[in-house]
Amino acid sequence: MATLQTNSDLRTPTKLSSDDSISMVRVIARLRPFLPHDDSNKSIPCVSALDSTGSEVTVHLKDPYSCRNENFKLDSFYGQQDKNVREIFDREVMPLIPAVVNGANATVFAYGATGSGKTFIMQGNEEVSGLMPMAASMILSMCEKMGRKSVEISYYEIYMERCYDMFEDKAKEIAVLDDKDGHPHLIGLSKIPIHSMLDFQEAFSCGLQRRKVARTGLNDVSSRSHGILVISVSDGPLVGKLNLIDLAGNEDNKRTGNEGVRLQESTKINQSLFALSQVIYALNNNSTRIPYRDSKLTRILQDSLGGTSHAVMVACLNPGEYEQSVRTVSLAARSRHISNFVHSATKHNNTPKIPVDMEARLRTWLESKGKTKKQDPSTPHSISKHKTFKSSGKRTQIRTEKREKKVETETTPMCVRKVLYPVNTNVNVNIHPISPMQHSVAADDNTDTPFNKFKALSCNLKSTLAQEYINFLNTASKVELQQLKGIGEKMAGYILELRDESPLKSLNDLEKIGLSSKQVDNMFGRTAKGLFG
Repeated sequence: MATLQTNSDLRTPTKLSSDDSISMVRVIARLRPFLPHDDSNKSIPCVSALDSTGSEVTVHLKDPYSCRNENFKLDSFYGQQDKNVREIFDREVMPLIPAVVNGANATVFAYGATGSGKTFIMQGNEEVSGLMPMAASMILSMCEKMGRKSVEISYYEIYMERCYDMFEDKAKEIAVLDDKDGHPHLIGLSKIPIHSMLDFQEAFSCGLQRRKVARTGLNDVSSRSHGILVISVSDGPLVGKLNLIDLAGNEDNKRTGNEGVRLQESTKINQSLFALSQVIYALNNNSTRIPYRDSKLTRILQDSLGGTSHAVMVACLNPGEYEQSVRTVSLAARSRHISNFVHSATKHNNTPKIPVDMEARLRTWLESKGKTKKQDPSTPHSISKHKTFKSSGKRTQIRTEKREKKVETETTPMCVRKVLYPVNTNVNVNIHPISPMQHSVAADDNTDTPFNKFKALSCNLKSTLAQEYINFLNTASKVELQQLKGIGEKMAGYILELRDESPLKSLNDLEKIGLSSKQVDNMFGRTAKGLFG
C-alpha cells in the first residue's frame, strides 16, 4: 500500500487529463443514540435534520438550555438508530468499492469529539458490524467472483505523532515518506493476505488488541491514537486501496481531568486535529500553501483531502453535547467544498512494458554516439566494470585511425533500434547532438580537440558509472548496500523494499524512498569520488 516532496506547493495540480475526474469530498453526519452512562439531565438531542433535498440536507443544532442554534448543509444525515451503520455502508461506502476493486483509491474516515461513536461505526461490536468488516466482506466477495485478484490488509496507528504497525508483536515504528509526486508512503508496513472473513477477523482482532486505549473522564475506553485500516486489492500491476480511518476524538482537558501521559496524548491528538482543520481551511480559501506536513495525520489524509482519492467523511455527533457538535459539524460542512482530482485506474495499464536488457540499452546507445566499438549482433552484450574501462582506453587510437582513413559510418541494426533507447541516469551529462553520421575529416580536426576528447570520455565514464551504480543497487545485499557512502541501515532497507516492487531503472527512482534529486546526486557523487580516491 508507500516520495520526498520537492515542490513548495503540495496541492494537487488542477490541470486534468481526459481520464481524470473531479470528486467532491462527501460529508455525512451520524447522530449516535443516548447511552446509559450519558448525563440523565440531557435527554433532548441537540441535533436534528430540517429540510432535505436530493443532494443535501440541512442539519440544525439547538442548545436545549439556551437560545443558541446553528444550521449547516451536509450531504446526508443519519439519526439515532444502531441499524443506521448498515444504511450508511449501503448508501455511502458500497458505491466506492467497485472502483477500489478496479484499481482506484478511496478513503472513509470518522471524525468527531471523544465519545461520539467513531470507533463503533468503524469497528462495530459483537452485535453490530462496523464499516471496516462490512467493507472487507464485500471486497472479498467481489474478488472471489472476479478471480485473479488478491486482497491484503494493513493496520497501523498514529500515536503521539508516530506511526506503529499493529500487526507486529513488538511496537514497530513506520516511516512516512513522500514520493516525488507528493503521495505519502509507509515504508515497511506489514501486509497480510486474506482469503476469507475468518482470515480478516483473526488478523484484525490481533491488531485491535495492540491499539492504544485508556479510560478518561469522558470515556471508559477512549482511543489514544488514530487507527487506519488499509484494504489493498491487486490484479497484476494495478492496485486499489480502501483506507478506513478511525480518528481519535478531540478532548477538553478541563472536563476530562487528564494528567501525565493522558495529558500528553490528548495534547498530541488535539494538535493533529487542529492541523486537520487548518488544512481544510487552506483548501477552502485556495491558499498557495496547504499545511499537510504539520502533522502525521494530515500527511496520511493528503490524498483524501484535495488529493486523488474518493473520500467520505462521517461526522459523528453526541446528542447531548451542543458545543462539541457545533465544532464537528462546522468543520464537516467546510470539508464539503474540497475537490479531489481522481485519476482513472485503467490508464496505467494500457501500454504493455517491454522487458529490455539494461546493459544492451547502454551499449547500443554508446555505439550510436560513437563512444565504443560496435559489437557483432551475435555477441552477448556483457558489460563488466573491467571491460568498460578497458574499452574506453582505446578511444584515442580509434579516432586516430578515423583521421588516417575516410570516416566510416556506423549504424545499429534497425531491429535493435526499435526496442532500445537511451538510459535515463538522472546525471546532468552535457552531451550535444552529434552532427550527421557522414562528415568531413576537416570537421573532425575542428571538434576533436584535446578538451573535447576529454569531455566526451568524461561524459561516457559518468554514464557508465551511473548504470553500474544502478545495477549494484538492484543486486547487492543489505550489507553490501551499506558499504556505499551515504547509505545506512534504514536506507538499505528502503532500497530493498523498493526494488522488490520494481527494479530501479534510473537514479530518479531513488526519489521514491524519500531522497531529493540533490541528495541522489550527492550520494552518487560521493560513491564515484570514493572509487577514484
